[in-house]
Amino acid sequence: MPPRRDPQKHAEVLDAAIELIRQKGIDGTSLQDVADAVGIKKGSLVTYFSSKAELADLIQARFTEVAEQELAEIAGREGLNPEQRLRELLHFHAEHCTVRLSSPVLVSFMQLWSAPGTPAGRKQLEIRRQYQQVFEDAVAECSRKRIFRKVDPELVVNGLMGAMSWCAFWYDEEKHGPLRPLVDSLIDMSFVGLRPRPRRGAASLQT
Repeated sequence: MPPRRDPQKHAEVLDAAIELIRQKGIDGTSLQDVADAVGIKKGSLVTYFSSKAELADLIQARFTEVAEQELAEIAGREGLNPEQRLRELLHFHAEHCTVRLSSPVLVSFMQLWSAPGTPAGRKQLEIRRQYQQVFEDAVAECSRKRIFRKVDPELVVNGLMGAMSWCAFWYDEEKHGPLRPLVDSLIDMSFVGLRPRPRRGAASLQT
């Protein structure tokens, strides 16, 4: 019979592993590092995971859980129009990649790269694809409502999410102030290029 996992201790071990991988990358993080971080013997880690591959699976599962819960909350929030909903999704992604430094969202997107041809790589790409689809659906809805012109949702989302993720490398709260207004500025600049373009005749009349 496998050893019983204490859920609280299991979460503590996984949190410590996520933080280490954020700092050092998965290749630079050893099982001994994780054991030392939580004050247990390396052999005791088998209670929680037995290899880096299993650890990566657990982090991806945590990412999926966090994303599903929080994205579902945004989807179900009343009073949001399609543009506001997309903004909230982008704020979620930016916050988890920039402020919540040990978020499984950040670690999954930036520190758990696996070769696409491997089973782990294929699974990782599928998880990310499902996550990205939520954002693409939101962009498509903005196009249907003519908030945006007709665009390629995948291309748009790759650009928008890339901008949000990149904040993790340069954002400094002391230098740049609170994150949300800054992200709003980035979103505003991006959305300008997505708005419907005025017809030439209409533009001439305005001038």
